[in-house]
Amino acid sequence: MNNKIAVVLTLLGAASLAGCTSAPKGDAGILCPLIGAGFGAALGGGGGAVGGGIVGAIVCANPDQDKDGVANTSDMCPDTPMGTEVDASGCPMVEEMMVEEVVEETVVEEVVEPVVMLPIIPQECEPYVSVDGEKVTGFATIMFGFDKDQYGASEQEKIDCIADVVIANELNVDAVGYTDSTGPKDYNMDLSKRRAANVVQALLDAGVPANDTLKEAKGEMAPAMTNETENGRAHNRRVEVRVY
Repeated sequence: MNNKIAVVLTLLGAASLAGCTSAPKGDAGILCPLIGAGFGAALGGGGGAVGGGIVGAIVCANPDQDKDGVANTSDMCPDTPMGTEVDASGCPMVEEMMVEEVVEETVVEEVVEPVVMLPIIPQECEPYVSVDGEKVTGFATIMFGFDKDQYGASEQEKIDCIADVVIANELNVDAVGYTDSTGPKDYNMDLSKRRAANVVQALLDAGVPANDTLKEAKGEMAPAMTNETENGRAHNRRVEVRVY
């Protein structure tokens, strides 16, 4: 009979001690030893009271208030709802979100500037050469005296520079002869032809390829200036070297 009573009291004591684990921490530190001592006394007298107190103190020393498996002394979240999965600190597990960083690669397209090939013109020849951007467009006019088909010595520098530029830049040119309006038209046409031929020959002698040089005669047609004045007529006695 006594044994049955002891078993019943033991079960009641265990239930009471278990209840201490959900009590506030301050109360549990006092109630658990007292309850343990009381049941210990009932079971085993004075010695049982001492033993029961010790057992109660041990059981309630580190209660788990929210029943999450983490003792209150280590539980950073002591009020976690029942059944919540917690981490080592007693707090709900936080699912880590993997954020993939998208790095946009900026492709810088290299802009290649076109290479501009400027014409080759000796510095001393620049006054005799017309240039538009990267192209040679013309040359200074070769002047002639009245009724002359040979140019004067003063024009030789022009001829030399024209030949140098034509050769250096591989140009195709022609020579067009003109006269003023003095004299018969047929005579002037022949005179202009001889003037153009002499300039072409001078360019060939300077090294210009024969297939790069043509000659043309226009006589008194297409005057550069008026034929009513001596100055105008002097400018009309000429050969133009054209680039084509």
